[in-house]
Amino acid sequence: MMTHVSALDLLDRLNDENGNYAEVLDEGSMRVEIGRHAAGDAAPKNPHTEDELYYVVAGSGKVRVGDDVHAVEPGDTVFVERGLEHDFFAIEEDLVTLVVFADSSNPSSYSLRE
Repeated sequence: MMTHVSALDLLDRLNDENGNYAEVLDEGSMRVEIGRHAAGDAAPKNPHTEDELYYVVAGSGKVRVGDDVHAVEPGDTVFVERGLEHDFFAIEEDLVTLVVFADSSNPSSYSLRE
C-alpha cells in the first residue's frame, strides 16, 4: 500500500483545523503528524511512549531534548527517544515540523505538558 500526501495540502489542512497538529497518516507501527508553533510561543511536551523524529519544514527556534539544547532551522532533524521530556522554545519564525512516531501502540500518548 502507498500513501501520498502533498505538503501544501497538509498545510491547508492544518490551517483549516485551526490547531497546532494535523494527522498525516496512521499505519499502526508508525504515525505521522504535521505541527506548527507560532513565533514567540513555547511548546512543552510530555514524554511520549514511542520514539519520535521531528523534521523542520519551516521556521526557526530552539529545541530541548532532555538536557541538550540546539538551534533548529529548515532541513534539521531531531530524534527524541521515548520517555524524554522535550520542547521547542525561543521560536523566532513560525515553526512547522513533520513528526514521525515509531512503535505507536498508544495513539493518545501525545499531549502538551501543563
